[in-house]
Amino acid sequence: MLALLLSVLTVLPLKSRGLLCDDEMVVSDGPGIQSYVYDLPLRPFDDYYNMGRIKYNKPSGGNVHNLNLAYNMFGEFSGNTEDAVITAGYYAANNELIYSVEVNCGDQTWKSFAPNLEDPQTPELYQEGKLEKACVDGEDWDLIFKVKQAHQFTWMFNAESLQYGTQETKYKGKPRTRTLNVPSPDESPKGGAAQAVQLVIRTSGAAFINRVASGRCMAWPYGKTCEETKEWLADRSKARMEGYPGYLGLHNPHFTATCFGEVPTLFHPTQLLHPDAYSIPQSAWVCCVNMRSGQLFSSNKEKDCMELTEWKTRGEPFFCEYALNEVLIAQEMARLEQLG
Repeated sequence: MLALLLSVLTVLPLKSRGLLCDDEMVVSDGPGIQSYVYDLPLRPFDDYYNMGRIKYNKPSGGNVHNLNLAYNMFGEFSGNTEDAVITAGYYAANNELIYSVEVNCGDQTWKSFAPNLEDPQTPELYQEGKLEKACVDGEDWDLIFKVKQAHQFTWMFNAESLQYGTQETKYKGKPRTRTLNVPSPDESPKGGAAQAVQLVIRTSGAAFINRVASGRCMAWPYGKTCEETKEWLADRSKARMEGYPGYLGLHNPHFTATCFGEVPTLFHPTQLLHPDAYSIPQSAWVCCVNMRSGQLFSSNKEKDCMELTEWKTRGEPFFCEYALNEVLIAQEMARLEQLG
């Protein structure tokens, strides 16, 4: 069935610049596919993702490696979800598990797995829990995996955290709350995510995959208004709703969507976007975007974006005149007025 499905669908591997991701796979028609393997271009310790740190030598003479990759997986449910299962895992060479999850729509549960310490190719149950929301035919789903450190991660499904437990650590002498370290045969900073070579996602039943965006980036579903995007990002941020501790979130809350004043369905043509592999350390990007989609206006970072630090040094100028769509603003204002 999967082979037949793949034969009639168009799967597009893209070099994504829309949201500053490194790579993006999009299924252009049909409900989607049910198996996808993403091979990392290089291992994280090969410094492919850390060009900014290397270029600016920060931290000076220290560890320039940066493992903070994100894998944004999107899909939809099409049909009876009772037998729908979504599994995703992060792997080292030789199919050695780093960390994986399984979402079971039928009994509304999730499970996570860590490697057996004697045989890393064998998964062992790590944690499990109940989903708050059911899987619904016709609705979209998202599963996001964020690497925070070599042994610290966040799995989130439809804004629900698929993990629990904390530890107190120190950074520059100050205490901070972090997620638990996932068990690993190599507990050093060179183990765990530092050895990653592959992300594998598979689904069954009514669950289909239609997009995967990977890299040091954030992504959100296509087709949402700015207001909807802002809410979607807030639900998955480190400043989430009451009862969800920030350490389980995916990103800092200041990385959000900025809507266009009196027309909040449209994106402001200037947006603050998450840093990528080429960012100055402790900086981010200020970019010109399409007011309808929020994606880079010309899909060209060199043209559309400016380093946040440079933008501030220049006095925070408005440089996105070419992205300001007066016709679209007028049309959208008229539409909203008609809706009352």
